[in-house]
Parts: sequence; structure tokens; C-alpha cells
Amino acid sequence: MHIGLSRPPTPPPPLPDVDAAVVARIAEELGFESIFYGEHPITPVGDPGQSVHSHGVPFFQDTLVALARISAVTSRIRIGSGIFLVPQHHPVMLAKQLSSLDFYSGGRLIIGAGFGWSRVECEAMGGNFDRRFGQTREAIAVMKRLWSQDVAEYAGEFYSFPPVMMAPKPLQKPWPPVLLPGPMLHDGGLPDRDRHAKAFGRIVDYADGWIPGFVGTASMEGGLAVIASGRAIMAELCAEKGRDPAELQTTVLLRTEVHDGDTAWPELASRDLIRRYEDLAVERVIVTIPTVTSEDHAREVLERMAGHLL
Repeated sequence: MHIGLSRPPTPPPPLPDVDAAVVARIAEELGFESIFYGEHPITPVGDPGQSVHSHGVPFFQDTLVALARISAVTSRIRIGSGIFLVPQHHPVMLAKQLSSLDFYSGGRLIIGAGFGWSRVECEAMGGNFDRRFGQTREAIAVMKRLWSQDVAEYAGEFYSFPPVMMAPKPLQKPWPPVLLPGPMLHDGGLPDRDRHAKAFGRIVDYADGWIPGFVGTASMEGGLAVIASGRAIMAELCAEKGRDPAELQTTVLLRTEVHDGDTAWPELASRDLIRRYEDLAVERVIVTIPTVTSEDHAREVLERMAGHLL
């Protein structure tokens, strides 16, 4: 099983995010397999927060720029989005950007793709919040068509275009893996076939894997049962839809209860917990980096993480 990293929370204002290229270069040097950066392009004033973003949408550096900068200063570490908010992008442009990123990074891209939870942010960026699930499905279909066909065209509810050509194609064939987050389990319960078939069906129908996230010690422990239950549901759906469940990979995000602006050292996922995820044949675990405020601080934090996790 691979062990990677997820972007740190944003530091206390007015400190800017530490350059992703700096963080990733240190992470590669220390032996981490991958690094993922999430996305929130704007911070709507007065928008209610959620989970670790309890004070509202945080100030992130741009995800595509961050991943491009990482790819330019590293050669081995895989680069991922955790996650892109797909309805906030036009899929033709996003397909071009991601294809270029995968090609010029040497085929290192993993695409976490999601729907978003902020209506204000989504609509300000041109997305259809009430139809964001359908819009995301169509956008991913558009991108996969552009990535895999010499000449592609599309006519859908949200996007239409005549025959066009796009290059470069992704280095990974037929495309970089596209992972979806699955159901939101706010009650801390287990996935249920009756309640969550639609969310897992999206993964089976048009994605290449699952990228669930577990926040806090109890949630990280409970995530083991969630993974086992969710995979069983997806295996049933694959059998019904004629898909091999082995085609679906799982990348698990483990994040301690650290909110944006927190600088205290959190309790990281234990080696024993990570081994138990490995026993479930999870392909990758990514652990959130604690808040960093400078290059020197990033090195100190990542060296401490490497000693704990690797």
C-alpha cells in the first residue's frame, strides 16, 4: 500500500499558504508516494462552513497551479487533486489542463473529482448547484472522450461541441484515474445499499475508484468498516452492471480534527491503523499534513511525519 500526503490546512491569516512546490519537494525527498491538493477558488463572505472548514471556505492556493509547480520540481512523487470541484470548471478546458499536466509530469496525475458543498461558491463559478451531480457526470464523460478519441464531439444537457481535436493526450492510458468521494456519512454510520446505491453507483458507472475521507480519530477508526461495507456494495453493483470491481481503486484520506488556522500538533493516524487499512487491500492512504507556516517549518513537520508513518 502506498502512503501519501494531503495538503495542510491554511495557516492563520494573514500568512499565505506555503508554496506547494516547496512542500512536495521535501515530501518526495523523504519518500512519500504522493501528494494531494484540494480546491476552493474563492471564499464567499458569510457562507456557512462545514467540518474542518468550520469558519467557511478557506483560502487555498490554486490547485492546478499548485500541481503544475509540483510537477516541475519533482520527478517521482505522484500528484493528485483531493478534490477538484468539477461543476466549477468547463470540462473542455479542464480536460486540456489535466491532460497537459499528466503528459508533462510523466504520467503522475490522480484526479479526485467532486461536486462541492458551497452553493455560493459553486454558482459564483458558473456551476449548477442543484444539478451538480448530473453536471459532474457529464463533465467527466466529456473529458474522457477528449482524452481517448482523436476526434471528439459531444451533445448533452450541460455541454455541447462539434467535432474537435485535443493534444497532448494524457500519458496514462486511456486516462489518469478519476476517483469520486462516494456518500457523505454525517451520522457516523455504515454505507447502506438502499440509501447509498446512487452515490456508489456513480463510482461504478463513470469513475475509476473511490476517494473517501475520514476526519477525526473516531472517524478514522470507523473508516475501516466503512471501506469494507462500501466495497461490498460496489461489488454488488459491478456484478449487476457487468464491471470488474478490481478496476476500482481506493485512496483513503485520513485527517485529524485540525481546522484551518490551527497550529497545534495533531494526533496523526497510527502505524497500526494504517496497517489495518493495508489489510483491506486499500491502494493508498493519504494523511493530512499539519499546518505549516514556512519552508523551514514544512521540513520540520514532514520529517516528523515521515518518522511516524514511513
